Amino acid sequence: MTVNVKGNLINARGSIMDRSVLNEQKNIIQDESGFRMQLDEIAFNQIDLRWGSYSNPLEKTLFFTPDKSAIISHFKLADDSPQLNRNMAEKQFVVYREPANTYTQNIEPTGKKTRSFFELIISEHFFNHIVTQESEFLMNLHHSSAETPAFDLTAQITPAMYHVINDMQHSPYSGHLKGIYLEARAIELFLLQIKQLDQQDQAAISKLKPQDIAYLHEVKDILELHYDQPHSIIELARKAGINQMKLKNGFKELFGTTVFGYLHDIRMREAKRLLLDEKMYVGEVAHLTGYKHPHHFTAAFRKKFGILPRELKD
Repeated sequence: MTVNVKGNLINARGSIMDRSVLNEQKNIIQDESGFRMQLDEIAFNQIDLRWGSYSNPLEKTLFFTPDKSAIISHFKLADDSPQLNRNMAEKQFVVYREPANTYTQNIEPTGKKTRSFFELIISEHFFNHIVTQESEFLMNLHHSSAETPAFDLTAQITPAMYHVINDMQHSPYSGHLKGIYLEARAIELFLLQIKQLDQQDQAAISKLKPQDIAYLHEVKDILELHYDQPHSIIELARKAGINQMKLKNGFKELFGTTVFGYLHDIRMREAKRLLLDEKMYVGEVAHLTGYKHPHHFTAAFRKKFGILPRELKD
């Protein structure tokens, strides 16, 4: 089964728009095979934002026909489908240059499950103005000239990235101010990706051994799966089979934050989601994110976001 993707998916890339003019669209693409994709798109000032989810019972080939080259950041936010040979894992992102010619991409079947994603699309013109030799990742991408997308610039989505993606989806502004806000947050998100990919390259040549890196990723997975539980450096080091000093220093070197800084970011991200999307009470959210006392949660939330949890709900 093949699907030719035009227009709705390739939308306003590279066009110079006044940031006060937002082109917002909601689209559904589906066919007789059961493939169904739902998209929410915002285009402005040489930047596109796209939130999407899809399901497809059978493997599918999509044909893309962009009119101009662009830089695509694809974030795999959630994937419930039980696939063994994924090109990219859940909670990862990939950055690639999309060429201005037709290309195909195979989409793995999801069965009855869905995958959700977010995409940041930056025009080639915009990208060329931010390229700098200070970033090895930017220089590698700038000099790439593949006729089809190369999906080798892949890294983990950080809590800070989740925050920005969620904030853009729930923008507190409209009109001209919304355009300014979204542009600023989109640039912030791309800067976070630059930092993550450059740090990943540095980690590859650091003193950390491959086995140490695997242990540190195991600790990271433990924090993400059990963020609602109390943790200690001693306990985490024992579970991962790594010494405490290497855990503390290696985690910061590899992921750019401390163990408990990462745990705190995960808890705050989930708290914000529960308050906004699930409409839960502050006490419930405090309990679900690992806080025994709601006032401790409230203080941490206010320090992180500058407002009280109840103010976010309002």
